[in-house]
Amino acid sequence: MEFIRSSLLKDHTTATEVKKIDLPVNPLSHLIISMDGYNATDEATLAEILAFINKVTVTHLGTSILDLESEDLAALNAYLYHAHPILTNNVATDNAARVLSLIVPFGRHIFDPDECFPATMKGELTLSLDTTVPATSFDNSTLNIEAVELLGAAPKRYLKSTLKSVAAPGATGDNDIDLPRGNKIVALLLYNTTFPSTSSHTYGIDTVKLLVDNKELGYSLARAQCLVGDMIFKLQTLSRDIAAFGQVLPAHYFWMDFNPADNDNFLLETKGKSSVILRAGMGVNEAAKVTVVELVDVSGA
Repeated sequence: MEFIRSSLLKDHTTATEVKKIDLPVNPLSHLIISMDGYNATDEATLAEILAFINKVTVTHLGTSILDLESEDLAALNAYLYHAHPILTNNVATDNAARVLSLIVPFGRHIFDPDECFPATMKGELTLSLDTTVPATSFDNSTLNIEAVELLGAAPKRYLKSTLKSVAAPGATGDNDIDLPRGNKIVALLLYNTTFPSTSSHTYGIDTVKLLVDNKELGYSLARAQCLVGDMIFKLQTLSRDIAAFGQVLPAHYFWMDFNPADNDNFLLETKGKSSVILRAGMGVNEAAKVTVVELVDVSGA
């Protein structure tokens, strides 16, 4: 089997815009999005640089295959690849050159001919990149985007990653969040506006429970503190240690994993179900985000 790695966007000056790009027609393993620029006065943090990429969207004939804010894509990268996204040259020197790279995945593993996005016709598969001009913390920025195609691949499935924004429920306590049905769910990545900082044990989402057809399944009750602990199984780097190390992930994430041993034994099947509900026990009456990571079957089985 062969692969093709090609450039889709080269040294594009970052602008406040939505940049749309037609993606290659061969089966796609992944995309690489890199933003490079210079520190403005002192060190630009991961959070500051991520903020200049507002949203990354991939659509096939108008249907979202990936639709995430950059912070959620960074968290997805950490979950899938067991490491945080690459940010080079972590120094505070003014005008030091920095590069942040994010992977847009179409399978859980790169270069997997069984799990990638199938071949398409020209113009059917599109990337949209919503960006803002870096200014006070990161300047003279450019974007580069590359794609990896797998020639001759006949995938059985591909990864679909979409964001569900959850409004503040109006009160603390249980907040039922409807999840999509029809595919197998690999994981739910949960973003909390509130993470404990000073003199508080409270998370935006304090507890989680999964209900399938009104019955508890898998997660009968899990607390935020222990879900943070679960990250050790997928993120084999320092996480939320002393301040000098900074945040490995964009702050405020943990996940509900339905593939904890990477063997597909516990994937959450939602096909044929009447309801799939995440019951979030809200410690704070606030908005939250849920990235739903699904496997879409294209084998015809």
